[in-house]
Amino acid sequence: TLFNPNKTVVKMFVVIYDLREMPANHQTFLRQRTFSVPVRREIKRTVNKENSQQTEERLLRYLIHLRFQSSKSGKIYLHRDVRLLFSRKSMEVDSGAAYELKSYTESPTNPQFSPRC
Repeated sequence: TLFNPNKTVVKMFVVIYDLREMPANHQTFLRQRTFSVPVRREIKRTVNKENSQQTEERLLRYLIHLRFQSSKSGKIYLHRDVRLLFSRKSMEVDSGAAYELKSYTESPTNPQFSPRC
């Protein structure tokens, strides 16, 4: 949870992960990107270039990057720093445009875990 100086919540990140298979003395990272995506209003299904571009339109709102490391005994720790990115573009909420937030979590795949140096 990220708080502002007045102690009110600015943003709460919920990152779901499963690191049970992480071997001892290894490290990895997780990155969650949150996009604002226009809500599709499908009255008629017409396919043309303009409609397909609008459905692909998404704007990065938040990004969180977490690094994890396991000890020699196999305990997993949040390692080093937590990196956050907030979009500086203002959302046009007052314009009446409907949008939803969609989050995607990614991690390395090959190899999923790297040995600690």
